[in-house]
Amino acid sequence: MIAMATMQMLAAHDEAPGVVASPTRIDAWMEVAKHGDVFTYATRLCLPVNSAGAKRMRDLAALGLVVLTRPRSNIDPTVFNYRAQRTGKPTPLTRPVRTVLTAPSAKLVDDEAAIVDALLPVLERFASHARPCPTDKQLADKARLTEDAVKAGLEAMVAAHLIKVLGCAAPTYRRVVILGTGAITGFAKS
Repeated sequence: MIAMATMQMLAAHDEAPGVVASPTRIDAWMEVAKHGDVFTYATRLCLPVNSAGAKRMRDLAALGLVVLTRPRSNIDPTVFNYRAQRTGKPTPLTRPVRTVLTAPSAKLVDDEAAIVDALLPVLERFASHARPCPTDKQLADKARLTEDAVKAGLEAMVAAHLIKVLGCAAPTYRRVVILGTGAITGFAKS
């Protein structure tokens, strides 16, 4: 009668007396466990010799992935809580933590945005038809800007990763790659 009351009391406190966790359950815990996490894999007086779960835990301890402890149960001091505490050693199941790289975004000033809005369609039109890159003077005429504004606009578009300027032979000494579409002035897109 007392043993039955103890069993019910143990079950009410999330300790499953007599049950040893299976290797699949242990592996599932290992996938999500972080350094310092504790897993009670059995609550018993002693572990069975041929227990697959106990063998799996001993193997993990031998690899240095867990530290095994056997404190007495707080509910029933006649049994032990067999626990594994996760160490910081990585496993093949552990996903590596990588920092997320972000590209710095260049902020365009309102004047630069207006210049970019005027220049980009002109460059896209030349690139889509595989025409040579226009000179600064030609760009200024087509976009209705000054030559100084064209130079500043091209620099702003390069800084904002909208275009890439490549060197080439005369007359313009440059090719412009539109990074959004992959079109290049002077080359036909296949």
